[in-house]
Amino acid sequence: MKMQNTSLLLRAAFLGLLFFSGCTTNDVAPIVTPLSVSISADIAGISEDQQLVEITATLSETSADITYITIALSGTAVINEDYSISDTQIAIPANSLSGAVNLISIQDEIEEGNETIEISISSTTGPLFDGEQIVSVFIEDDDVPFQMQLIINEVLYDPSNSGLNGDANGDGVYVHAEDEFIELINLSTQAVDLSGYKIYDETALASGTPRHVIADGTIIPSGAALVIFGGGTPTGDFGGAIIQTSTTGNMNMSNAGDVMTITDTMDQVVLTFDIEPLSNNPNESYTRNPDITGDFEQHSASTPLLFSPGTRIDGSSF
Repeated sequence: MKMQNTSLLLRAAFLGLLFFSGCTTNDVAPIVTPLSVSISADIAGISEDQQLVEITATLSETSADITYITIALSGTAVINEDYSISDTQIAIPANSLSGAVNLISIQDEIEEGNETIEISISSTTGPLFDGEQIVSVFIEDDDVPFQMQLIINEVLYDPSNSGLNGDANGDGVYVHAEDEFIELINLSTQAVDLSGYKIYDETALASGTPRHVIADGTIIPSGAALVIFGGGTPTGDFGGAIIQTSTTGNMNMSNAGDVMTITDTMDQVVLTFDIEPLSNNPNESYTRNPDITGDFEQHSASTPLLFSPGTRIDGSSF
């Protein structure tokens, strides 16, 4: 009987301790997600003939207070000579997700070639931001004859063979040769016709037999992407990019080192991509960072994604 009373006293003391400490067995610390902000441009390129691009700052969720995002400008184009901007501070109203400023090109008669503007976030009144995020806009010089501006922006020559981590074409299966891809971006302010352009690896170029011939009627709008996969059945919207699969079913990009060559309809070399300096079997793509203007680096250097065919590094559309 004495032992039973002792047990009851101990239990009462324990419950009393919980009561006075304010703790319950259901207490769970709330998970707080930091407010963050990103920036984007509504188009990738403009002519110097007083054309406008909208730069938008977007919050991850609304705030009860007005938020100010200060942006920094760099690149080869010079502010107030090649372009102007309505403000370098973007105001996002309280309880809103986004705000924007306008950037306008300035017309001149100087033959200076195409130039780029790089926009980044330098500070905010609160939200976290990725200091590596840079949005690029190019200004096309209209004082010189039109020249197509085409770049290779991303290449996946070594898809991961771990489960579906390498399923770049999104068809639900991993096949190394089918998930390889090359992403091209049209930086011209006009649409370009790539019908009949050819893509070779080093072996194919030596034999004069392309790995892929770009289909007739392939018109790439200004600022848009064309992605050529090795094969399979590409599934997804890929940021609205034009998608093709290799006409031979294999891009044949060698991990040990290769040179990819793109030629026009007259068999003139337009672009090349040398895999050898990057041939370290990365199990992910190599991409320009920032998109369009940056040097090539492994995709996961700035994002958890292993590739982003047809979109920017962060998965947003061009």
